[in-house]
Amino acid sequence: MRVGVDPTGLVGRDRELAELTEFVGRASTDGAAVLLTGEPGVGKTALLDATADLALAKDMRVIRGSGVEHETDISFAGLHELVVSLSREINGLPDAMREVLKVALGLGIGHTPDRIAVLNAALLLFIEAAKEQPLLVIVDDLHVFDDASRSTLSFVARRLAGRRIGLLGAWRTETDDLFQSLGLAELKIAPLNDTDALNLLSRSFVHLPPRILRTVAGEAQGNPLALLEFAGATSASGARDLRGSGWTSGQGRDVRALYALRVARLPQRTRDLLLLAALEGSGDLGLLAAAGGPSTLGRLAPAERDHLLKVTEDGRTVRFRHPLVRSAVVDAATGEQRRSAHHRLADALIGQPERRGDHLSRATTVPDEGVALVVETAAQSSLQRGDAAGAVARLRRAAQLSPDPGNRTRRLSRAAYLAAWVAGHLDTSHEIMREMHGDPAPSPTTAAAAAFLVLVTEGDADTAHALLMKLIEEALVPSDPPRGELETALFTLTLASHYSGRDEHWQPLIEILRQLPDDSPAAAVSVARIHYAPGAVTDDMLRRLDHEILRLKDQTDADVVIRTALAASYLDRLPGCREAVSRIVGDDDAMGASMPGMMFVALDDLYRGRWQSSADAAAELIVLCEETGYRLFGQVGRYVAAMVDAQRGDLDACRAHCQDIWSWSGPRGLRRLENCAHQAAARAAIGAADFDTAFRHATAICPPGSLPPFNPEALWSATDLVESALRTGHSAEARRHADALRASGVARLSPRWALSVATATAMTSEPDDIVQRFEEALALPGIEHWPFEVGRARLAYGEELRRRGRTRDARTQLKAACDQFGRVGARPWEARAKAELRATGMTRVSRGKAGTSLTPQEMEIARLAATGLSNPQIASQLFLSPRTVSSHLYRLFPKLGITSRGALRDALEALPPEPPTTR
Repeated sequence: MRVGVDPTGLVGRDRELAELTEFVGRASTDGAAVLLTGEPGVGKTALLDATADLALAKDMRVIRGSGVEHETDISFAGLHELVVSLSREINGLPDAMREVLKVALGLGIGHTPDRIAVLNAALLLFIEAAKEQPLLVIVDDLHVFDDASRSTLSFVARRLAGRRIGLLGAWRTETDDLFQSLGLAELKIAPLNDTDALNLLSRSFVHLPPRILRTVAGEAQGNPLALLEFAGATSASGARDLRGSGWTSGQGRDVRALYALRVARLPQRTRDLLLLAALEGSGDLGLLAAAGGPSTLGRLAPAERDHLLKVTEDGRTVRFRHPLVRSAVVDAATGEQRRSAHHRLADALIGQPERRGDHLSRATTVPDEGVALVVETAAQSSLQRGDAAGAVARLRRAAQLSPDPGNRTRRLSRAAYLAAWVAGHLDTSHEIMREMHGDPAPSPTTAAAAAFLVLVTEGDADTAHALLMKLIEEALVPSDPPRGELETALFTLTLASHYSGRDEHWQPLIEILRQLPDDSPAAAVSVARIHYAPGAVTDDMLRRLDHEILRLKDQTDADVVIRTALAASYLDRLPGCREAVSRIVGDDDAMGASMPGMMFVALDDLYRGRWQSSADAAAELIVLCEETGYRLFGQVGRYVAAMVDAQRGDLDACRAHCQDIWSWSGPRGLRRLENCAHQAAARAAIGAADFDTAFRHATAICPPGSLPPFNPEALWSATDLVESALRTGHSAEARRHADALRASGVARLSPRWALSVATATAMTSEPDDIVQRFEEALALPGIEHWPFEVGRARLAYGEELRRRGRTRDARTQLKAACDQFGRVGARPWEARAKAELRATGMTRVSRGKAGTSLTPQEMEIARLAATGLSNPQIASQLFLSPRTVSSHLYRLFPKLGITSRGALRDALEALPPEPPTTR
């Protein structure tokens, strides 16, 4: 636990360090004595180390000693260790005192001294040592000091007042001896709480997954030594050597030896039952009875009497007094005894596949396909309940138990794929792939795992496509929906084609899709077809997708959630997925799925006008991808950030994100990502009224009048192309593009798509029809959920009305557009609306509902946001969700007459003082 001279490096010990700092201050001026007490491994020694550092920093002299169990019968052995470094001071004592002390310590020859003479000599020695600088005496394991040394320290402790001497000891509370007679004040050292325990593990074992760290924290019950040693004996897959081989420190050996001795004294039948309890883990007495046979529970009595375990008040559960007891029990058992216990537990766990599989795998030492199948079933159960890391670990164990090389490869391939796609453990995935080097011809899942790794880390869609295409073509059975390995491979091929966006990748995939029947909305076939042509999605598929989205509230399989959200993202159905996706984003055990989940959260906020929340999610996604190596997903984060900046009018930031995307995606041929950057650049240019630049970027995505398949950005930027074409004299191209957008069939997918199609249609209609078309567009049901698109339609309508000389009607639309843009923070668009309003002769433009009073909660959120806190930080302080914070900010901006967080501070300062309250 020692982390250096900085005592704040100790996790969860702020209170203790504060008291010890105060103790050092008192000891250095007026003398003081303190005894640290606590269970074995709780961190007493670490606090002694930290206090020594504090004392040295205050220019105190520090001497240290420690009790040794095998020296307890040697009088003054402990005192000898303490004063061995004080030879100069010993030689400076008066002759009589010096001789008494030397004889007592075995450093001289003479008559046996009186005990009181030795005590006085020791006190005088410490006083002499403290003459030049204050002295701190530190004693660890004081409970195993010999009686004579302990008495000496007690004598000294009661005589420190007025002397610049501190005495600090550590005492194990589980010993039978009493410490009160020493005369030292007690400072109890408690186990770490859950948060601090996880913090300690996270610092020390960065290679272990969060799920494993939480398991270790639960087993160690806040004991720092147990935390570190349990985690040290645990692999990244979750496998652990419970025999205690990780105990290497002196204190660890002492703790283990203490419990091992007590366990060894128990009857064999009791030890057998304790072994079952230790390996079972939960302490379920019913399960122990089922595994242990008749009269099982009565055999616990000797262990209960020795305080090694206790039965809970309800009589249903048995708990070890300390996790180290469990370690000692397992350590004392032979390999055959452990295997037998695991077999009995497996037999008692028929209805619990994961636990049964774990015990059965530990009871099996040679390849066994029956056992491997049980463990593989357990892995699937883990995945279905959201434990991706557990599924990976169990699949790897199933592979070890597979006698058939093909089954071994298949199971390892599945583990590698899940580690990367769902769990987010790229290192584990690469490690598994290395294990398969030299295996027989790769299966579809092997290829899928390899393809996914090169795609998400290197952005190499060409290699991913090449790895999968031929395998899928050979394994495909026309008219049968893909399942198992083939489904995984087809989904990965779809992802590669999705990011590539190139015809040479999509056309072979489409040929495959034509041979396959319809499948569930989250299946690879459905996701690929939806991406290829959203407007061609059948009404039946829409109904089925809506049904699946409703069921997501009960879905725990992260893979299903993310696939469903991916399909929904093309069809404007992300809001219905938001709750389920947010659960994945907050799940450390599904870090791989968290990154696509963050994409969907960011996109949902982007579309709904919650731009700060969208920017926050995008920034978090970028950082996470840089930390974990998922560089492909990081580019999507940059796209979302670029879109937010484009619509807010931050042109430099938008341009920087677009350049990052182009420089990374261009050399890799990731046309889809390049188009994303062009979309953001076009949107930024339109906001700035730079229509030539906007037209250039929009037509880089697709030519006017063409909305090619597998190019969703062509659909999403269609209105940008239409508007920029009209403003740059390309009216014919604008009309052709509006016609193509109408013909795409996307208008029936959602109110947003319907509004976009209707707006493009109105912009390009014949003069006599334009007004009616805009009125029809703004009358569409459900469009209020898409504030930016509504503002854009109103701005275009107001501009047309002003050109027609209908000033009053134009002002109505332009003021509404101004308010709409102001609420979402679309500054350049708001500026365009205001300019149009001034062109109608209106010289004063209202700013929304400025002046409307804020509610108390809105005021608190506004004040926190004005200090620079992000939405998640504000939510944490006020015990709200980030989404609630975002909603409040969305409502309070127009009340203050502002459009951005940057204006909050000035707006709050300009508010009139609150009226005095009356009682």
